[in-house]
Amino acid sequence: MPREPRQELGPAVANVVSARFKSQQIPWFRRLVETPSHTLAREQVEVAARLVDERLMALGMSCRRIPDPEKRFADHRVFATPAVGENDESIALVGHIDTVFPQSMGFLDFETDPDGDVVRGPGVLDMKSGISVIVFALEALRELDPERFEALALRVICNSDEEVGSPSSHGLFSDLAPRICGALVFEGGRDEDRIITARKGGGSFTLTARGKAAHAGLAHASGINAIHALALVIPRIEALTDHSRGVTLNVGLIEGGTAKNTVPDEAHCVIDTRFITQADAEDVVGQLQAIARDPFAGVSDVPAKFVDVRVELTGRVTRPPMEATAGNQILRELYEASGEPCGLKIGEAPLQGGGSDANLLASHGVPCIDGLGPFGKNFHKIEEWSSLESLERRTQALARFLVEGLAKVPSCTAQNRRRLGHV
Repeated sequence: MPREPRQELGPAVANVVSARFKSQQIPWFRRLVETPSHTLAREQVEVAARLVDERLMALGMSCRRIPDPEKRFADHRVFATPAVGENDESIALVGHIDTVFPQSMGFLDFETDPDGDVVRGPGVLDMKSGISVIVFALEALRELDPERFEALALRVICNSDEEVGSPSSHGLFSDLAPRICGALVFEGGRDEDRIITARKGGGSFTLTARGKAAHAGLAHASGINAIHALALVIPRIEALTDHSRGVTLNVGLIEGGTAKNTVPDEAHCVIDTRFITQADAEDVVGQLQAIARDPFAGVSDVPAKFVDVRVELTGRVTRPPMEATAGNQILRELYEASGEPCGLKIGEAPLQGGGSDANLLASHGVPCIDGLGPFGKNFHKIEEWSSLESLERRTQALARFLVEGLAKVPSCTAQNRRRLGHV
């Protein structure tokens, strides 16, 4: 068939999405949702991931599988169009196949409300719907114009451990970042279709205090109470919170001791940290390290024997912040130009507190936008739902972006990233 002009291909590919939506996309989406894929159920996640393999490899995309060295998680996938060699630059479409719902919950059915729009089930929002957006937008373009599809400079990244912080795929994103010009991440959509351009970073740390055990009745004076010591330190941790800068530290768990009649020789607390900028992330880590080195600095009424208390800090920044950049805005505007004709509203979402894999690529200077999956509510709850109307619009928007906006994404050379304020 003769190739349509680029300005006409956008509406045409959106029409292909609509023609296939009820007959193909929704049934496949249902099948994916009803295939359990809790992060820690490695074999089940693998089965779900193979459903994605089948569709994308049928399009002629290559598939590189990256195993978890510790074999805790299913293999991660990087798919590439025929035009993309291993060292070539490309845009990236990013999603994860794992969910927070174990099969033991008995929550596996894909259900549609009477209005025919709202669907419920494990991962309908986070984020199997986003995976279906990627798959069926690519299929629509491949059906309409195979030659243009094969010329796309495009990778699809699908990892299997996002719901636990991407510990295994963290290195994969780092390795790919220098070859990624921009990333579109398909986590669930936000109110009024607003696009995420910035997310807080976060970290998890454990502070452990070690004292000296003793019988609480026979030799109380000889013991050093680790719980008491930790209680003196916790106010120092909480005092690092600065809401004006978006920095929070939350001591969310405390554990210590073995029995009520034993002076506890060990206690620990788990700290959730959040921050907006990389500079604040580094500051938080430095402050926690300083507390571990000198736990009672500035604290009054510290028992003399607490000089023998030892404090240890473990943990790390699990996701660096996704900072707002000029590159993110360019990518947002290109996507919006394709999304608005599909009935999507345009605009920027407020700063998000939760993290995603956009954080990982953004920390390496990759322009990123997120929240490009369909709209819904109740992330991580059994009440999770998403909108089928939004799913169709989002799939149309991505299909149009592939033919209208992708070629306009700036190159990811170091010189261009400096111009956009990334490095």
